[in-house]
Amino acid sequence: MTRLKDKLFSWGYVLDKTPTAAPFVFGKTRCSLETAAAYLGVHKAFYMNSMFNVDYVRKHFRWDQECLDNCIAGRMSDAQLTRLADIDEVFCTLEHDNYFDSALQIAERSLQFRNIKGIQFDDFNQSRDSPNYVSPATLRDIRRAIRTINPILRIAIVTYSHLPVELQITPFVEDVDIVSRWCWIPSQDYWNQHADDIKKVRDVIGNDKQLIQGLYIHDFGTSMFCQYPVPLEIFRKSLIAACENTCGGLLDGLIIPQTGWFSATSHYEHVSWMKQYLDWCDATATFR
Repeated sequence: MTRLKDKLFSWGYVLDKTPTAAPFVFGKTRCSLETAAAYLGVHKAFYMNSMFNVDYVRKHFRWDQECLDNCIAGRMSDAQLTRLADIDEVFCTLEHDNYFDSALQIAERSLQFRNIKGIQFDDFNQSRDSPNYVSPATLRDIRRAIRTINPILRIAIVTYSHLPVELQITPFVEDVDIVSRWCWIPSQDYWNQHADDIKKVRDVIGNDKQLIQGLYIHDFGTSMFCQYPVPLEIFRKSLIAACENTCGGLLDGLIIPQTGWFSATSHYEHVSWMKQYLDWCDATATFR
């Protein structure tokens, strides 16, 4: 028997102290990654702390110091990884500007923390001109290196519906295990035609790779400085479409980010409705 929740991933940051400022959350949050996973009843997660080092954050962002102290400074530490002990599958996101070395670090840590099952490239190859562009040869080298350390490790990539499949996915199929799909700008139209986009990606990656759908709760697609969640009607449509296409076999799962918003009153309707809907999906499913 496979529940829908067995195919769900949580996504966010482990917090060393709460409440605190956290990446990409306005104000403070009380909700750490493991707390959100327990709330939803899911046992897979994408751990995002490892994506940044302090120097990178200071160069590219203007984040509150407590965000660095309570979230980024302790990335990949025993304390943070131990907090994820109840999560069966953890994918650690590679550090920007340091993909290869951070992949090796994650692989080494996976020998101690056995629930680390792989690495993730966030915003994978949005442009060939990006300093974080990964060539097929480089990806193959990273895969070979991490599997020399731990042969079970898998590679996940974040891709976007508005970018060409030929750029983000086709050249890398052989060395990728999980493709997550995201619609950056809130769109009723995209979710009305969601199955068509998923089939397009499935035609490229085949049935041996996992294809999972990412969902946004906060409306970063309008602006990275937007103060509002995704319009509730669109969020509901996105969750319903992703769940239906997961239960129907088109998708292998879905991702619910960013856990820092779970304790924000501005997102209460989204989070509480989502939990009720996921509970309803599983509680009313009959297995023979």
